[in-house]
Amino acid sequence: MFDGFQNETFHLCAMLFCTINDFPAYGNLSGYSVKSHRACPICEEDTSYIQLKHGRKTIYTRHQRFLKPHHLYRRLKKEFNGSQEHETTPILLVGDHVYQQVQHLNTIFGKTQKKKKSKTCIWKKRSILFDLPYWSDLDVRHCIDVMHGEKNVCDSVIGTLLNIQGKTKDGLNTCQDLAEMGIRSQLHPRSDIK
Repeated sequence: MFDGFQNETFHLCAMLFCTINDFPAYGNLSGYSVKSHRACPICEEDTSYIQLKHGRKTIYTRHQRFLKPHHLYRRLKKEFNGSQEHETTPILLVGDHVYQQVQHLNTIFGKTQKKKKSKTCIWKKRSILFDLPYWSDLDVRHCIDVMHGEKNVCDSVIGTLLNIQGKTKDGLNTCQDLAEMGIRSQLHPRSDIK
């Protein structure tokens, strides 16, 4: 770099502390597959999901396990998925453990070849950021941009409250899925209403 005040060049060292992205970019940058049933990069193999029959979506459940062990919300049944949560928080992955999982992955860039789906590995590639000598030592390597999450939740809530066509999350499929899950009986579809 050039120092204009001293009128000389100097060697500048910089460190990438973490990245801040939305969730799809998180997947691209980290190499983690964020589109499968194991889309949670914290839980990995222990990701709790339900495949909805009528809505044909994958939903992720059991978020209460991230709360303190004796938190009131862990005991609430009907407000969540119909059961109490007794499991502990999954152990966070440290950088060395992640690097051990991805160090031997063969990464092929581009779309010229069809990629084989691996049932055993949830990592798509080894991130180039692991070439940094300190990357696997960082406790937090990637952060989710809260703005994108807030916007998506706000859009869904407003679309449902105002019953905006194409934006509402409240429909017959949703009510049928709630009935099949056995929760929120007041929202189940009734045969006397079309």
